Formats: sequence, C-alpha cells, structure tokens
Amino acid sequence: MTNFQRHMITKPVDGSSITDTITEKLESMIVQGTFKPGDTLPPERQLAKDFAVSRASLRQALSVLESRGLILSKQGGGNYVCDVVKKSFSDPLLDLIKRHHELKFQVIELRQTLECAAAFYAAERATPEDKIVIQRRLAELKAIIPGKNPSEEAKADLELHLAIADAAHNAPLSLMLRNIYALLLSEIEENLSLIHQFEAHTIQLNAQHQEMAEYVINGNSEGAQRVTKEHLELIRNIFVENGLIDKTADTATTRAILANL
Repeated sequence: MTNFQRHMITKPVDGSSITDTITEKLESMIVQGTFKPGDTLPPERQLAKDFAVSRASLRQALSVLESRGLILSKQGGGNYVCDVVKKSFSDPLLDLIKRHHELKFQVIELRQTLECAAAFYAAERATPEDKIVIQRRLAELKAIIPGKNPSEEAKADLELHLAIADAAHNAPLSLMLRNIYALLLSEIEENLSLIHQFEAHTIQLNAQHQEMAEYVINGNSEGAQRVTKEHLELIRNIFVENGLIDKTADTATTRAILANL
C-alpha cells in the first residue's frame, strides 16, 4: 500500500463540514510528505472520486489550501504544492551564509543535530517502502560516483540523506532538512570536489553512506545515529584542516549577526 492510499478516505465523507474534512486530509498529506513541494496534485476528478465527494466540495477545499499558501492553482495546469518552509526559512539562512563565512561551521553543527535525530528515528520507524527507497537512492549514488561528476553526485548524495530523513516520519524534521539541503546544494558540490582530492577520505565517505543505509534498514538506531555523526564530523574536519572554515564564530560575532537580523 502506498503512502497516498494510506491517507485516502475509504468511505464517503460525512458530517457537518465536508470541506473542512477534505482540507484537513489534504493538508495532512502535504505536511507528512505524501505530496512534496513541486508535486502536482492528482486531477480534481480523481481526487473527488477517491474522497467520495462532489467536485464542488473538493474545489472549496482546494481554495482553502491555496489561501493558506500550501498549493498554487494554475488554470488549466492543475494544483501544485508550494514550498512553504523554503519561502520563510531558506532565503534568510542562505543570505547569512553567503555574507558570513564563519557560519559554515555552525551549519554543519545544525546538520549534525538534525540528521543524527533523523537517522535514529528512521531506523526505528522506516516502513518496507521507505527501505526500498533508501536502497534505491544508495544504488543510484554508487552508480554516479565513478563518473566523478560533483554536481550529479551532490544531488544523489542529498537524495539518500532525504530518503533517510523522510523515513523518520517526523514532518517538521523532514521539512527542515529538505530545505537546508536545497539551499546548500552548491556548497555540497564544492565539498565533494574537495573531499575527492583525498582518496582515503573518498573511501571513508562512501563507506559511511553504505553504513548509514544499512543501519537504518536493519533497524539499528544507535548505529545509524553514530555513523551519521561520524559522517558529518569527517566533512567538518576536512574543511577545518584545509582552512576553508573557521572552527566557529566567537560569541561576540554571533551576537552581532543575530542583532542585525
């Protein structure tokens, strides 16, 4: 059974507010990642059939979702899921990172905090479908590595990390990581170019990806958390050793940055 089928109403909606019920269901599917930013919702005819409601009631629910900024309706082009977190979260953070080089270290700390938690919960909660996706993303990454294309590898690398994050089944955590990855794509591409200058680091990085996936798939939450921590520590230490990031911004610098937000 797919995630979409899991959320579908199996009997006609009834009660005082059909529109509210449909809106709640669709909003839940968006928040939980069944429909991801950029996805097109199924056609209205299909949704109305799946929810066992009239198209008029469905359209009212879609109108509510659009007013909340969750979807964008295009006449003749369907309904698209909006990236609501990225609008409010990514742009300010990306601007800060560009203007303050010293924050790169703190971004790795942020990733470490969030990704360790995601890996831990993914190992505990991953469904059979999640595990298949993780295995597929790992295989795709392995297939790209020999081509030595940092751009494609960065995308495949992020897709593996996203698959693990989504398997944690924690919507806020998954959304935050998804948008951090999106804004750091070019940074990760540069990171991989540096790491691949050192064969030992490349071998270690690839082995860690393998271990992360295996621990999650096998349900070893502590192992998944540990390897994720080691993975990001490796990246951080390589940058520090090569003088590409400062170990951390001092307290006064951080306060000054926050004061100007």
